[in-house]
Amino acid sequence: MLRHVFHPYTPWGLPGGWLNRNEAPADAGLRELREETGLTAVLGPVVQVLREPRPGHIGIAYLARILPGGVSLSPEIIEARWFPVDELPAPLLPFIRDAIHSGLTMHRALRAASGDEARVDQVVLLGEE
Repeated sequence: MLRHVFHPYTPWGLPGGWLNRNEAPADAGLRELREETGLTAVLGPVVQVLREPRPGHIGIAYLARILPGGVSLSPEIIEARWFPVDELPAPLLPFIRDAIHSGLTMHRALRAASGDEARVDQVVLLGEE
């Protein structure tokens, strides 16, 4: 999770941000991950979608597999940390909390379906808000 400079009331969240003009949400998620952390990933399935009419807003969270590489935080990120799912920082936006739980459930289901039921240590999610 990332602690964001510009989110004073709910500082902890997922890598993510706004779409550029004509940018696909998946491309924006990968771009924001790279800009905020220096990391790259292979994008997986959508795990959570949120639509809020006022103000007009859509949030999309994806499951992703991080590729090897070092972390280099952007100036808009104060800190990056892994948290056990039962020790997430508070307060969290409901969308972020729900996306984490949905992502973990989906990741476990995909691993079980593939016959690889090894313990899950880290699930990576990208969030667009």
